[in-house]
Formats: sequence, structure tokens, C-alpha cells
Amino acid sequence: MKLDQKDKDRIVSIVASRYFSEQGWKWIDLNTDISKIHKAHDDLRDQYAAYPYMSRDWYVSNSATKSTHMCENWEELSELVEFLNAYGHHFDFLVKDSKKSLCIASTDGNLSHEEKTAISAARRSRYNVFVFRVDVPEDIDFELMQIGGGM
Repeated sequence: MKLDQKDKDRIVSIVASRYFSEQGWKWIDLNTDISKIHKAHDDLRDQYAAYPYMSRDWYVSNSATKSTHMCENWEELSELVEFLNAYGHHFDFLVKDSKKSLCIASTDGNLSHEEKTAISAARRSRYNVFVFRVDVPEDIDFELMQIGGGM
């Protein structure tokens, strides 16, 4: 069976997420969960507006969504959201081990001009950047086995 690019991209995503988990890194899939970071930012902004006697940094560092945005203070979260608004669609994962990193998951490692520009912007914003490349075959073998039963 011939695999199309969408299938290959899913395989790369599965392999990358498993690798991050096995390393014990925190990670979020930006292709499916970037809106969670935006929602967390909006919710924390609203909490501060409703109860301004606590600092914005306190709300960020004590938020239930901290594992999603992985930020320690309001400035860091605001910068992350601003960066993701501009370049988030070029990255596949936000990862945190000792430092926050952005990851592009790829089947060939070739980067477009736009991805290279996004990487430069990420590095200027002090994010580590890496490309996670997986060799996915063009075709995959399978076997359909019939199990008897029924009439």
C-alpha cells in the first residue's frame, strides 16, 4: 500500500511524540493544541483583570494550564503567544526539557524558505530549535488475515 504525505506526517508525529515522552520531556503538539495555549493566555489575562490584587506572574506560575504553555511568568507567556501568532504554523511541537524548544517534524529534513525564516525568528527569541526527521517508507506491507466464523 502506497502511503500519502498525510499518512507519513502522522507517522512522524507519532514517532516524535513517543521520543519526547520516553525522554521525560514535556511537549505539546502545536498542530492540534496551539489553541490551548491561546486559551490559557486569554483565561489568565481575564483572571488578572477580575482579581488584580495578585500579580500576573503569580497567575501564570500557579495556573492549571502551566503544563500546556510551560511558562513561568506573564512576560514569557505573552512572548510565546506573540511568537506563535506569527510563526507557530511552521512548527509541529513545543518541547521543554531543560529549556523550551520548538520542533519541526519532517520526513525529509528539507526546510522551506518560510521555515528557515521562522527558525531564525525562534532563535532570536531565545528558543532552541530542532528538526525531527523520520525515514518513512513510500510503501507499507500488510496482510489481511481472515478469521473463520459466522455463516
